[in-house]
Amino acid sequence: MKIIQIPKNQLIMAGIIAGSVLFMGVGLTAVCAEDVDYSKLPGMPKLEIMTGNERWGCEVLLCLANPNGPRAVSECRPPIDKLFDCLSWRHPCKFPSCPMAGDGNYAKQLSDGFDPCSLQGMEDAPQGFLTEGNLNDAKKFKTTRGNRKFLTHGHSSYNWGGEHWFKATEDSPGYWGGTKACVRGYQGIAYEPYTCQEDSGDSSYTTTCYRPVKVYEEVVWQKYQSRRAIDVFINGKNWTRVHW
Repeated sequence: MKIIQIPKNQLIMAGIIAGSVLFMGVGLTAVCAEDVDYSKLPGMPKLEIMTGNERWGCEVLLCLANPNGPRAVSECRPPIDKLFDCLSWRHPCKFPSCPMAGDGNYAKQLSDGFDPCSLQGMEDAPQGFLTEGNLNDAKKFKTTRGNRKFLTHGHSSYNWGGEHWFKATEDSPGYWGGTKACVRGYQGIAYEPYTCQEDSGDSSYTTTCYRPVKVYEEVVWQKYQSRRAIDVFINGKNWTRVHW
């Protein structure tokens, strides 16, 4: 069995491959010393024999797949900095590819300031008002004789369900924004009171209205990030999203 000496940067790359289940999802049991048995890492791209854009494309894919971030490893910073720089040009470069990655292993660009909730093991919340809680919690919800639930403590928040383009007004230009919530454990509907205006002939008056609010066991609100994003797919599934 042949043992091949691997330089430090290739050893780290091998760790990223195995740790991220890229290239056939092999466990990182062999990568523990300077001498690594290549037979333990089937499908691993041999970066030492690659050059030019092919090598750069594979380095980019491996570094983007790192759960700790594409620049977390020092050896990843040059290829990732090169990528972000050329994608920022007025006429961006073509996104590099890794010919040895295999089917279902690739990265693609997109414009989205939020992440898929599936990356957190949760579901994308629908557009509308949401709150977190348990409908059987008498301190937060009141039940009427008709078994309708009313939100009496706390308040709901509006979920746009992702990015939303806010049109320009007299006071501000148009801009991208929005909100996105990830949820699990749907409880049902509760009704929340709010102040509204009712019309009566030529006049209007203030009254109390009620809006439906979806209740979940857990609600996690995402932070809006840069719209410049890259999705990394491993074995055909979305592995991570990188914002830059």
